[in-house]
Amino acid sequence: MSYRIIPPSSNEETYLYRQAWPSLALQILLVTAVSAAAVMVSELLNPQLDGNINRILAGGLALLPLILWFAIAVFPEYRVRRPRKNLTAVAILSGLTASAVGLPLAQDFFRIEQWLPLESSFQRIIGFTFTAGMVDTALKWLVLRFVIYPKQLRIRSDAIAYGLASAVGYSFYLNLALIWRLQPTFGIAAVYILSNYAIQFASSMFIALGMIESHFGNALPIVLPLNLLIAAASIGIIRPLFSGMMSGPLLLTGSSDRPLFGLMFLTATLMGAAMISYFLYTVSERREREAYAGSGDADDL
Repeated sequence: MSYRIIPPSSNEETYLYRQAWPSLALQILLVTAVSAAAVMVSELLNPQLDGNINRILAGGLALLPLILWFAIAVFPEYRVRRPRKNLTAVAILSGLTASAVGLPLAQDFFRIEQWLPLESSFQRIIGFTFTAGMVDTALKWLVLRFVIYPKQLRIRSDAIAYGLASAVGYSFYLNLALIWRLQPTFGIAAVYILSNYAIQFASSMFIALGMIESHFGNALPIVLPLNLLIAAASIGIIRPLFSGMMSGPLLLTGSSDRPLFGLMFLTATLMGAAMISYFLYTVSERREREAYAGSGDADDL
């Protein structure tokens, strides 16, 4: 008699583990909606706020993705029989690596803001990919590798949940540093906070998909490094495109920002990254179930 390990059905998974995709979709929706509301208020009403009030509002917006993540993804984990462990550790360590290594490398070593904006569009994509993209992706991967991979991966959606945790933690520190350095109005802060969230989310989803294929799909060894390269490339593509959307026509007083264009681009980026990730996730899951079904037919013969 032969025994096979069957992946849990949808009902079993819902009962034993917390589903990652519904909470992820809700977080994206709420972060985007609040950011859009802040931009609309700033653009339509143009409130003249004191600098301290602006900083408080901007700080609240920076905290928003983190608070929503705790409320929607972390605390509900303890309502299921097998909660995911070390979600908070992944987020904290990701933020610390951004603070200690990621941002200092980008600003002080590569100095990307001094020379990359002056290059052509193609050169900016390549430049951001092999500087900020590689650094951000490598740091998040190292945190995931040493904290949860592969021992904490029980089902495919675990990788998605931990990938989101790394994105939230990493982008949170980047947003705090941005507010401290630029001190933008709350409307502009909302767009840049959403941009860091969207960039790190897209990158982390490709890292998670790589972990899924490597751990659950018995993929070739090159698949995980290839996904890490795609994750870095997603940062290299999104960052310069977002900068182009935000930059308005050159005036006598300098270039003007276009937060509404930036907001629309980031919304499309978040939705597109989530849809692509979910599609690839379901394809991988379907392949596994078909492989189990085929194996069962072969055993019956």
